[in-house]
Amino acid sequence: MRIFSVLILSFLLASCASVKSAGPSNTAGVVSPTMKELLTANDPNLKYPVYATFSEIEPLLTRKDDNITYIVNFWATWCRPCIKEMEYFEQLTNATSRDDVQVIMISLDKPEHVRTKMKDFVETRPLNLPVVAFTDNFYDGWIYKVDPKWQRSSIPTTLFYRNGQRYFNKGQISSYRELEGLVARVR
Repeated sequence: MRIFSVLILSFLLASCASVKSAGPSNTAGVVSPTMKELLTANDPNLKYPVYATFSEIEPLLTRKDDNITYIVNFWATWCRPCIKEMEYFEQLTNATSRDDVQVIMISLDKPEHVRTKMKDFVETRPLNLPVVAFTDNFYDGWIYKVDPKWQRSSIPTTLFYRNGQRYFNKGQISSYRELEGLVARVR
């Protein structure tokens, strides 16, 4: 009888436990081994990597000669226009092959929010996009390296590139159609 009671109690505890889905991997569908390595979480408590220096994220901005269109969006959880345009990047990812198009979302949230607000945002929003946390808040020291036209750290901002072709878009992307047009500039 005691074994039966233990089995029932174990079953009840297991069925009542709240198991949260981990969701898609941060590297799900990423084709390039180099990109996969850069997009793999480097903190066991997070689903995304955290980088503190521009030299760590620079390889995400400079892939060449692999016939993949890269779309690198700079955003933050506190930026409403950034959150609004995410749906268009999701739509593009779902409509295209990752063999051809790779979207990367680089968060500029404050370092103290990377393991709190940003983590909660990524865990509660079912993103199907690779996310990177970049914590270098000295924007004037690196934004011109992304593109000389980027000044005063305004976001959202998106870099499009493919095989040496580059296009830098300042400001919010207002529709999926606009995003498709921007992608076409580097194809």
